[in-house]
Amino acid sequence: MRHFLAIAVLAFSAVSSIAGASASDGYRVSGSAGIMHFVSVDAAHKSNEDTYRLAVATLCTGKAVCQVHFWVNDAPKSLPMSDAQVDSKLVNWQQNLNTGLRRWLVKCSTGSKLFAQERECM
Repeated sequence: MRHFLAIAVLAFSAVSSIAGASASDGYRVSGSAGIMHFVSVDAAHKSNEDTYRLAVATLCTGKAVCQVHFWVNDAPKSLPMSDAQVDSKLVNWQQNLNTGLRRWLVKCSTGSKLFAQERECM
């Protein structure tokens, strides 16, 4: 019985870590649609590139095609998005390992310095 309980605890821990971020990670997944994930970044973490990288690693590992869209504090839960939601998106990660695409798109008009050496502006 103890062996079964230990396995159950380990399985729950693994699923919990894959399913979402903890509050200390600086983000939370608000929703998804197909290959797209919608992520709210805490305002205190909006300039921390590691927060975005952690979300991408958590959500896209093992997936050939994946997109992660980021908003500060309030990401949509599903599609369609309103014009205001589209306009307020700060960062977008696009990945297609079949074609070699791996890029950060950043809303540069906000003055954001995120991923300055490896980004494209949107």
